[in-house]
Amino acid sequence: MLSQLDGVPGLLVVGLNLMSASEYKILSLDETGKASYRHGSKNFILSGIIIPENFKPKLDSSIRGLKKKYLGDEETVLHSRDLLRKKGSFAAFRDNPEREIRFWVELISFLNNPKIEMAFVIADKSKTKKLGWNEIAILKRVYNKILDEFVGKHLSSDMKGKIIAESDPAQDKYLIQAHNKLQSIGIPSYGISPSEYRSKMTCLSLVNKQNFDVDVQIADTLATMADVVYLTKLGKKDKITTIQSMMKKLIERKMGNKENPATFEILA
Repeated sequence: MLSQLDGVPGLLVVGLNLMSASEYKILSLDETGKASYRHGSKNFILSGIIIPENFKPKLDSSIRGLKKKYLGDEETVLHSRDLLRKKGSFAAFRDNPEREIRFWVELISFLNNPKIEMAFVIADKSKTKKLGWNEIAILKRVYNKILDEFVGKHLSSDMKGKIIAESDPAQDKYLIQAHNKLQSIGIPSYGISPSEYRSKMTCLSLVNKQNFDVDVQIADTLATMADVVYLTKLGKKDKITTIQSMMKKLIERKMGNKENPATFEILA
């Protein structure tokens, strides 16, 4: 079922099942780079933050408080490119690097909470081009993999899932297609049947920035940091900033969690 929620700008919902919030995990998605070879990005990275639905109010209030404390406005959108380049709403950090470091220390400390899980799927465009993948193939594979991993790896047998994704009109349909495909075939690699997938994955929402979803903003911030981790692993990025080093260590800690490791999948 595809429906538009009244009064919520830019919000599209695929399927809806009203149940106790404690029974759900939310996967909030954003990205860095573009799948198109015409775009200057070397990698296309889909980034996800995974939280219990009943933890979302805590995440929202904490990050809003952090933005109010350091930026003077809790509605400031955490856009990673502007944040790292200290542009727009973050220009004040140029003249106060110590304040910038404190902001990141508090943000990373909060994101280190064990209730916050992470998932990244990376398409290295230099490799995908050699494999003959076009833009559509990249998008289909990336979205399919993130859904596979979320449902198969991050949802326990009694847990259900919802997705909130930053909308991009040029590629939303490939996320929806991936969801519909898995409703039809399930996830064989994890032994999940079509009916089990439909039971577990009950909602897919597409939102724009005016919805002010803090979890989606965090996913955007983490996408850039996943790119740093990947380039460092390849030996293509020797020098990183203090902030990039902190974020890299955060992602590596999440990946190294033996009980519930972060997803870090490289497609090509």
